[in-house]
Amino acid sequence: MARPSSYSPEFREEAVQLALKSSKPVSHVARELDVHPETLRSWVRRYEHEHGNQAGPLEIDERARLKELERRNRELEMEVAFLKKPQRTSRRIPGSEHVRVHRNDATRLSRDSGISPVAES
Repeated sequence: MARPSSYSPEFREEAVQLALKSSKPVSHVARELDVHPETLRSWVRRYEHEHGNQAGPLEIDERARLKELERRNRELEMEVAFLKKPQRTSRRIPGSEHVRVHRNDATRLSRDSGISPVAES
């Protein structure tokens, strides 16, 4: 059997109204009231279930804005997914015909093949 609640119905009603009207998250309101956040969330859910959602349906302009934001969100998610993919990189730079040679081999290579050594930067 469940133990009796230590909170009065008036306190619960005031806490729910404060949570619904406040711009703060429920957990912050609960902390201010010294109530466990899940307790306050259950009171808010019960209130919304009993009284229905007070917000009502979206207006036409709100629906259009929501649709645009959802489209933009999908685009950004695709961009992020693309940027997270590993990129193939090449160490060879196109158009660069320089050959890097170890310093000890530079003089021997230039004598044997006629290629002048490239200065290391």
